[in-house]
This record gives sequence, C-alpha cells and structure tokens, in this order.
Amino acid sequence: MNYTWRKRAGARWLRLHTDDLTRRFGATLALIERPGSKRVVLEISCRTTKRAQALKAEFGGSVEQLAPDWLRRFARQSLSKPLRIGTRLVILDTPAQRQTSARALVIPAEAAFGTGHHATTAMCLRLLERLSRPHAPGWRMLDAGTGSGILALAGRCFGAGEVLAIDNDPLACATAKRNARTNRLRHVEFSTGDILKQELTGEFEIIAANLFSELLIQALPNWSRHLPATGYLILSGILRSQEKSVVRALRRNRFTVAEVRRRGKWIALLARPSAQKGS
Repeated sequence: MNYTWRKRAGARWLRLHTDDLTRRFGATLALIERPGSKRVVLEISCRTTKRAQALKAEFGGSVEQLAPDWLRRFARQSLSKPLRIGTRLVILDTPAQRQTSARALVIPAEAAFGTGHHATTAMCLRLLERLSRPHAPGWRMLDAGTGSGILALAGRCFGAGEVLAIDNDPLACATAKRNARTNRLRHVEFSTGDILKQELTGEFEIIAANLFSELLIQALPNWSRHLPATGYLILSGILRSQEKSVVRALRRNRFTVAEVRRRGKWIALLARPSAQKGS
C-alpha cells in the first residue's frame, strides 16, 4: 500500500518547516501552488500508514490511502505534449510521441520526479541548452538535486562529457539511472548523498540546481570553489518572494547575476563568478 500525507500551509509555516522537511524527506516532498491562492499544498508519499500518521501527528494535515494502481493512473493523467528545448532537444513521456528530427529524451511521468514541464525545470532546461551551444563537446556539469535525472541527461545530450548528478533520495537516483538506461546515455555518475556534504573534485563548466532556496544559499560557498571564471550557475526552485535573499547570497559569494527568468510565481537565476573572484 502507499499513502500520502497532505497539508495546506501559509508562508509563515513554510518558512519555519520547509528546510527541515526537505532534509528529512528529499524528493518525496512535493509543494503544489495554485494560481490565486496564498496557501501551498505540501504532500509527502509514504510507504506505510505508520509513517504517514506520524507526519499527521507532528504537523497536522490529513492522510490518504492510494489505490493499488495509483502509479498507472498518475502516469496516464500526467501524459503531456512533447516539450521542445530550442532546436536540439525534445522531452517526451513515451517513445511513441517521437515525431521530430531533434534529439529525443524520454522521461516517463512518475510521482515526485519531474518530466520537464514544471516551470522551474523548463527554465533550467532552456538556460542549459543556450549556455551549452558555444561549448565544444566534453565539458563538465554538476546537477545538484537530480530527481528524475532530466537536467543531467539533457546536459549529456547537449555535449557534456562528464556529469555528476546528486540527490539525497535513493529512489530518485534509482529512477534517474533507469532513465539514463532508457535513453542509452552513459558517463553520468548518479550519487546518493547530501549536496551540502558531498565532496567535489575539479571544476564544472555548468552547475545546475533546481532546489529549495534555503539549500541553494547554503551550497553556494562550496559551489563557488568548483566553478571556473568562465563557468555558469543555473538556479531554480525559487519563489519570486525569495529572489532578493538568493541574489544577496550570490553577491556574498562573489557571483554576478547575469539573467533572471520568471514564470508565474517561480524564477530561475543565471549567475557567473564576479570579475574580482579570486583576486
């Protein structure tokens, strides 16, 4: 059986609890915003009623038992139109949707892991496609909080020779590895671990992270040590209300904001090391 813990929360509750829930539950935590609503719906998928009820006892909310065929129903309902990323890539839910000469990346719809249609992921993908155009094949990429692996795999399609993809949820890494096999993409290292504690080696021409703003801010000091002067940082998962705090953190860590993209309540930031970095 599978269960979902669900709670509607306002901005103050989110500020107090989101960081803790993210550390504890990783990619099993989903935040759902609806246009015109000031409250956000939080959902966490649980394998046992005991875990779901423990969340209810700790945070309130409600528990729902899912039907045995919930994943099949979810995948069918989530089937989306192909998502075109520039002229070089199209994201599909199934191979049957392939109707283009562009490189196709198949990312099946699965609970808690993105297929690219969420605003934050789509903005990251389009920035990644544009930034990778001038690079000769073989550049290096870090994907922090990989989820379905979509950004890491897109990076390989755009010419990255080596990609390190990190997620703290073993299920996310297993899903990402399966997606890599489905698309016959190699040279992506999927690592289960805490992005704040992961030991990185060498430099990455592009670092992409679609995460909660609190995690992004905490990770910036480490990432700044592994981004060359010509490198770029793609950040998303940031609400418009959080833009100023993330921009301030970037400046503290000697990054310059090169571009801000906005879709609905979400933003994506493109940053690069400041000219004075390392001086």
